[in-house]
Amino acid sequence: MARIYSPLGNITGSLGNLTFSGGASGNQIRQKIASNNSNTPAQQNTRSRFKLLADLFRKFAGAAQMGLLSQGGKSAYNRFVQLNFINTTADAMHVASIDYSKLVLSGGSVEPLAGVGAVLDAQGGKVTVSFADNTNSNTALETDVVKAVVVNKATGRVVAASDEDVTRGDGSIVMEDDSLAGVQAANLMAFAFAHRADGSDASSTSQAQVAY
Repeated sequence: MARIYSPLGNITGSLGNLTFSGGASGNQIRQKIASNNSNTPAQQNTRSRFKLLADLFRKFAGAAQMGLLSQGGKSAYNRFVQLNFINTTADAMHVASIDYSKLVLSGGSVEPLAGVGAVLDAQGGKVTVSFADNTNSNTALETDVVKAVVVNKATGRVVAASDEDVTRGDGSIVMEDDSLAGVQAANLMAFAFAHRADGSDASSTSQAQVAY
C-alpha cells in the first residue's frame, strides 16, 4: 500500500485495478485483487472426474488402502487419483465415468496374480474369483494374501471378500452377498491382487470381467 500526497486534496475511487482512498494521513492507493470464479467447460469436466474418483476411493477404500501404500509422500488416496484419473472421462453434461476394466487398486513389487478369472452364481448370490498358484521363493510367496472385490458397474455397489486369509496357493476366493443375486454377469467386474501378509507391499491389480 502506498500513500500519495496531492495538492488537489483527497482522491477517491478506482482506476483500472487501482483503488484510491483519502484520509487525514493522505491519499492511499491499493491494487484490486481480481476474484477467480472461472467455470469453463474444461474445469467443470476436470472437477467432475476428480469427484468421481473421490467417491470411488470411498467405496474401494479397504482394498485401495491395502494395495496402494503410502509412497514418496503420497497417500493411498493421492496414488489412487493419480493412477486412475487417466481412466476417467466426462461427457458434455459433465457426468463422469470410469473404465472399470482399467481400474487400479494396487501396485508394488509383489508378483501379480496369474490366470485370474471370475464366475457368477446368480442364484446363489456369489462370485468366485480364481487364480493360478504362481508362488516362488522371491516375488510370489506362499504366504502372500489375496484380496478380491467385485463392483456392479451399473449401480456402483462394491462387494469384498469376507475371508481375508486366502493365499495365492489356495487358487480361489468367494464373495457372497445378497446384492449379487439375480444380477447380470456383464454388469460385474472383479479385481484381485496379492499382498504381503504383513501389509508391507502389494502386486499390481488384475481385472476380470465376471462370466457365468
